[in-house]
Amino acid sequence: MTKNVTIEVIENSGPNHLRGALRGKLAQASEVCIAVAFITESGLDEIIQPLRQVAAQGKVRIITGLYQHVTEPKALKTLLRTQTETRGKFVVRLSKEPQFHRKAFLIENRTRATAIVGSSNLTREGMRSGGELDLMVLFSSNAPSYKRLKEVFEKDWSRRRAVPLTSERIERYEKVRLAPVIQKAYTKGQLKKILGTKPSHDEGTVEEEPISIWRDYLSGFVRKRTERIISETTNWDDKRYERFNTGGRHPYRMGDQIFLFDFEGKRLSLVQVKDTTRTPIPTPDGRYFVAFKRVRNYSRRFSTKLWKQLEDVGISEEDAQGIKKVNSETAKHLMRVLRTTKSA
Repeated sequence: MTKNVTIEVIENSGPNHLRGALRGKLAQASEVCIAVAFITESGLDEIIQPLRQVAAQGKVRIITGLYQHVTEPKALKTLLRTQTETRGKFVVRLSKEPQFHRKAFLIENRTRATAIVGSSNLTREGMRSGGELDLMVLFSSNAPSYKRLKEVFEKDWSRRRAVPLTSERIERYEKVRLAPVIQKAYTKGQLKKILGTKPSHDEGTVEEEPISIWRDYLSGFVRKRTERIISETTNWDDKRYERFNTGGRHPYRMGDQIFLFDFEGKRLSLVQVKDTTRTPIPTPDGRYFVAFKRVRNYSRRFSTKLWKQLEDVGISEEDAQGIKKVNSETAKHLMRVLRTTKSA
């Protein structure tokens, strides 16, 4: 019997969901081993960035299968691209087992290990659907029972039981999967007739904090080494996000909006924060970065007329070179200013 073991239940209801548990554990991980039957693009999106950050300094290995044609070729392409970009620190294999149905997430750091085993696959439903149930077990990293779990993973990982993920294998799978057998769940109406009562379904909820509005500025471009580190540790290139460094800790959260003064491109734009990161290793431009997308039709080039309009809310060219929270009235004025001409 292993001592000092803690067991927690993840029921994917309210704030108690697999997505949150995984992201919390991955933030401190040095090695990750995942064996899941099904992977979808929406599920992968939930944790791909923290996985990439683990791979930047440690190791990530993922095994999945093609059972029932559920795993999505698009997700496999994302995994293959990540595998290539991280130079062997993030590796994916396909199980040879026709009915591969594992569902295990093994996460380690120097002193502790976490195993999450249950019904969840690496799908959006697995990450937060109330139909799933998982146990999260916390061990010391040298616990015999954890080592036994790791041995099972290593057997699945062996070349006897799995093959490397390649573009050729994805292409062949895509052709076979053109018309997959779709196993649909009963509709609520159908299930009500069977059960004789109204169906009930819980959902894990990711708490959304109130959106804040800011103004900030850009004065140059990040260096090539910085771009390479960001590319290796985030999925921002896949999402086509623009980014900027903040110079240090910042107040931004996903969903926040920023009136961004770009002094290099001579433009003021309204952008929305899509993600933030602290790179696992230092870059020439610091470690804190914000990913964003521009809001359509809210952008203008710098001009004498624009600066005069901005003076009405107390923003001079010199004052614009700083970060400041924007109140609702100022935000409305700035949006009117940006909408006065078409985005160029």
